[in-house]
Amino acid sequence: MPRTSTARLASAASMQCPSYPANLLPQLQSTLAALADIELRYHSDQEQLQGWGGPEAIKMRFAAQLAERYQRERAPYVQRLAELQLLMDRIALRH
Repeated sequence: MPRTSTARLASAASMQCPSYPANLLPQLQSTLAALADIELRYHSDQEQLQGWGGPEAIKMRFAAQLAERYQRERAPYVQRLAELQLLMDRIALRH
């Protein structure tokens, strides 16, 4: 007769990692990749603007437009990450 108690088996089962949907990792990866692309483009555009020899008032206006575009493009991906995090939390709580 095995020496493993029911309590130990239940404890081991509760320590298992949650099982996430198969499409979760690709969704996380694509969302993070999109955010990284937006980040790189924003910083590249900022560097180009800093190197531009135009009037300071125009540079400031362009910088504000860049920041607005950055936030606008980024927002849906940040929201999606929050949704994916909530999904992962819900799944983890079930286990």
